[in-house]
Amino acid sequence: MKKHVYAYLLVWSLLFTTGCATNKAIQEFTTASASATSRLPVLADDLSESCIRQNQYLAIRVGSFDPLRLRQESETKCIDFQSSEKSFVIANKVLVNYLQTLGKLAGGDIVTYDKNLDKLVNNLGGTSLIPKEKVNAISAVVSFLGQATANRWRRKQVGKAIAAVNTDIQTLISTLSSIVTKDYFQLLQNEQLAAKNLYLGTIKENQKKEPVTIILLQQQWDREFKVLEDRKKTVATYGEILTTIAQGHQLFADKRTTLNKKAVKKEISGYTARLTPLISDINDTF
Repeated sequence: MKKHVYAYLLVWSLLFTTGCATNKAIQEFTTASASATSRLPVLADDLSESCIRQNQYLAIRVGSFDPLRLRQESETKCIDFQSSEKSFVIANKVLVNYLQTLGKLAGGDIVTYDKNLDKLVNNLGGTSLIPKEKVNAISAVVSFLGQATANRWRRKQVGKAIAAVNTDIQTLISTLSSIVTKDYFQLLQNEQLAAKNLYLGTIKENQKKEPVTIILLQQQWDREFKVLEDRKKTVATYGEILTTIAQGHQLFADKRTTLNKKAVKKEISGYTARLTPLISDINDTF
C-alpha cells in the first residue's frame, strides 16, 4: 500500500513540477514579448513625421523655401498617418496588457488590466491603416481582459484563455506588423528617395559654383541616409519580433491541452530565446 501511495505522490509531484516549469516558460515568454514591444509607440510617432519630411523634401526641390508653410502643407497631406498613429499606440497598449495578463495567469497571480483601455478602444474609429474590422479584433481582446478580471481567472484556465482569444490576438499582431513592415517601411523608402533627389540633384547642379556648400550638403545627405537605413533595420527587427510573438502564441493555442508537457516547455523557451537577441538589437534609433 505504501508503495502505491509513494508512486502516486511521485507521479503527482512530477506532473506538478512540469506544469510549473511550463507556466514559468509562459511567464518568461510573455515578459520578453511585452518588453520587446514596449518601444513600438516611439516608432509609431514617426509615421506622420516621415511623410512630412518626404513632402518637405519634394517641395524644396521644386523651389519652395517657406518653412512654416512647408510644415503646414505637409501636415495636411499626412493627416491620415497622424490618425493611424493614435490607433497604433492604443492597439499596441492592448497587446502589451494582454501579454502581461497572460503572464499573471500563468503565474497564478490575480489578473488585472488597465481599465482605461475600455474607454480608449470604445472611442477608436477606423483609419486608413487600422480599418474597422481590425478595431473589432482589438475590442474583443479588451473584452476578454475584462472578463478574465471580473471572473478572477486563475492558472488552470490558461489554456481556455488562449483558445478564446487567439484569433483576435493574431489579427492584432498582424495589424501592427503590417503597419511597421509595410506601411512605415514604404514611408521610409519614399522619404529616402525624396531626400536623395533633393541633395544629390542640388549637388550635381551646383558642384562648380559653391564647393564648400556642396561638401556640407554631401555630409548632411550621408548623415540622413544613415539615419534612414538604421530605421529600416529597426523595422525589420520589429517585424521579426512581432512574427515570433504571433508564432509563440499560436503554439500556446495549438498545445493548450498539453501545456504541462516538458516538450511544450522546451518549444516555448525556444521562442523566448529567439526574442532575447532581437530586444538587444533595438537601440535608440528614434
